[in-house]
Amino acid sequence: MQGGPCALCQDLEEFDRGYQAILESLAEQRRNILQKINERHDPFIQRLPLELASRVLAFCLPRQIFDQKSIDISLLWDHSKGLNIKPFNIVLGSICRSWRRIAWSTPDLWSILPIRLHNLEQTQVDLTLEWLSRSAQTPLDVAVWYGSRATVSEGVTEANIDLWKPLIDIVNGCSSRWRTFVVDAPELMHSYIVGNGEATSILECLQVGPPYPNQRVSTGFSLTNALPMPSKLVLNTVPLRLIDIGWSNLTTVRVKGIFLDESLVLLQLTPRLITFQISWPLTGRDESLPAPSPTIHHTLQCFDILELAEMQMAHQLLDFLTLPSLLDLSYASDLNSVENVSAFLQRSGCRLTTLHIEAIDDPDHLSELALAYDLQTLENLVFHGFHESFLRFLNEPPDEQDGSIFLPNLHRIEIRDVQKVEKTWSALADLFLSHSPKALSIHFEILPINPKKKTSWVDKETALRFQDLVQKGHDIRIIGRIRGEKEERDLLQWFVEDRTL
Repeated sequence: MQGGPCALCQDLEEFDRGYQAILESLAEQRRNILQKINERHDPFIQRLPLELASRVLAFCLPRQIFDQKSIDISLLWDHSKGLNIKPFNIVLGSICRSWRRIAWSTPDLWSILPIRLHNLEQTQVDLTLEWLSRSAQTPLDVAVWYGSRATVSEGVTEANIDLWKPLIDIVNGCSSRWRTFVVDAPELMHSYIVGNGEATSILECLQVGPPYPNQRVSTGFSLTNALPMPSKLVLNTVPLRLIDIGWSNLTTVRVKGIFLDESLVLLQLTPRLITFQISWPLTGRDESLPAPSPTIHHTLQCFDILELAEMQMAHQLLDFLTLPSLLDLSYASDLNSVENVSAFLQRSGCRLTTLHIEAIDDPDHLSELALAYDLQTLENLVFHGFHESFLRFLNEPPDEQDGSIFLPNLHRIEIRDVQKVEKTWSALADLFLSHSPKALSIHFEILPINPKKKTSWVDKETALRFQDLVQKGHDIRIIGRIRGEKEERDLLQWFVEDRTL
């Protein structure tokens, strides 16, 4: 109609404007009603002063975020569901206006900053900047990681690094506030993480390594003008010489994919080290380092060498070490002979309180070690595997000559990888007659069984013995998974009720 809408179209537009105004009015009325409902249903948070309400919401912070895998940060990953979840601070802010006001003004809720360098969009940059602004000046726990195995295989090159530079620049800009820093990204990205140039660093926990490493990397970690002094360190296939930090403050170290001589040098650099875990060391040596030499470490208390590559490497490692303060030792019996372990313990002169042995195919390893080395101080025992000879050793009666028994101070036993043990559960209950442990934890996986054969893994009589011990104050757990269920749980009551699996 002369270049404009006709009369009927004008009527429709006018109707739509009135219709939209009515909808907005109704939506506002609904929000007001919801606000009143929230106030009625929440007689607690909204009546507290802002400082106390913020403190209550801050209890939702994950207790443990420093892990070997950055994707396991509790902020984004739900272990029980096996999938990513909405960040808890976003969820808290979505409850109602009042909670959102509290959450948005609680810096601690925004102190954990996840940076995922994958499918980058401008909205991700904007959200990261907003996230940082809500954190005010609180110390930050930052994790930078790069997608999945599929995206990593596509490669990061100098040609496409600009795609991720905006986020990397944001991370660098707050380096003086890093309390925990995890970088799980392709090694090229490591060279762009240089900090903001300030000399200040409050870094306590550092984890460096590429995702899904298949070879030793050539880049490490270094901040311009700052020398962090962390207390915890995790290295994954990164050469020791490429980590620019102060080593004297470290108390916990986990290394994977480095040479044996690097591990020994690391011990020499860390006089305050308490916990040291080595996994899958490389064969050969770093030619830039001096040849390995015997090392005495006076403060190391927890030593874990469960995941080694070969027996020769395991023997060399123990042969070079003397650990007089050692309390907790973890190793695999198939890579460490009784003679080698006992010689190491005797040379160290330590008083072990915790021993973790992976001895699935060597049930007599523990008894032979106890005969070769004095384990009288042992209090906690973790044993992978389940064998009658192992139980017979623990239940051995006192020696008639001197009245002594093996492992007299043992009060906590954890047995893992239990399989096909129907005939030996009663021997576990007998442990309380010979050792009277305060805690017994048994872990096993329910295996498929013949559905026509209704057999319970634990007979009811033994289950009742366990239940009676629990009622007397003992901590007994039988952890397993029932067929058809995804989660493990304590099955003691299940057995007491004479269920079949």
